[in-house]
Amino acid sequence: MSEEWRSYQERGSGFWIRVVFWLGRCFGRPVTRLILWPIVSYFVLTGRDARQASRDYLRRVLDRPVRRGDIWRHLHVFASTILDRLYFYSDDQGVFDVRVQGAELFDPMIRSGRGALLLSAHLGSFDAMRGAAQQREEPLSLRVLMDLSHGAALNAALRSVNPELLDLVIDSSQASTELGLAIRDAIEEGCVVGLMADRVNSPQEKTVTVEFFGESVCVPATPWLLAAVLRVPVLLGICTFEGGRRYQVDFESLHPGGQAVGSRQRMAFAQQQAQAYMARVEHYARRSPYNWFNFYRYWSDEAQV
Repeated sequence: MSEEWRSYQERGSGFWIRVVFWLGRCFGRPVTRLILWPIVSYFVLTGRDARQASRDYLRRVLDRPVRRGDIWRHLHVFASTILDRLYFYSDDQGVFDVRVQGAELFDPMIRSGRGALLLSAHLGSFDAMRGAAQQREEPLSLRVLMDLSHGAALNAALRSVNPELLDLVIDSSQASTELGLAIRDAIEEGCVVGLMADRVNSPQEKTVTVEFFGESVCVPATPWLLAAVLRVPVLLGICTFEGGRRYQVDFESLHPGGQAVGSRQRMAFAQQQAQAYMARVEHYARRSPYNWFNFYRYWSDEAQV
């Protein structure tokens, strides 16, 4: 992931996140969604890098010239999901119409007491998906990988809403050995471990090259190397914002787990599985094109670390 984007997020988001959450608490979601209009317009006018990244992505997914209104809509959908995190974290989910497909895939895991990996992407709302998973008749024990060394402003705001939820986070900024042990322990306890698999987070991370919208991108190999070592099922979870109060959650199986993958075959396994994963991400991006939230030079080789 681009260090420019991380720096931009931390510099630019803190004040506006506090403003949006304060408005959301004081005036409720309908009024605050109206106030998002001038906030988004400000970012469209001043956020050159995010604006260029949006245009770069939208020209691929829309297959037509990108208009300024498309970029505004793209950033508005992003801002809407940020606002809605306030309500999902405070467990005030009654204001939403969340439709779920594929939740039955978790039933065998719950019965066996064995965990799994749940991969998502920076596409839509992971928090809406988490909320839907935990509203099941048999709630999932879900742990989420998150880099707590970045996004301090957002993490602080979310912790102020629900201090307990961030205690369920596995900090992905810790050393790789400790992180691997934490993931292994969570899975052996029967947890589903959720993580994003569409961004490379450090120059030291192992990567594979895959095709995405017809061009090569680097994505992490780590999730698939974990799956090979731990021999666990891997699911995909995508939750897209469909406008108004509507979210659509889709779960599907990416890999059944169970079989051994030899150490010499693991990178080839990771490349093959990562390509299949990104093909499904592209499918959902085409279905809900304004839900893609990687606002940096995603297709640029220099921006992958």
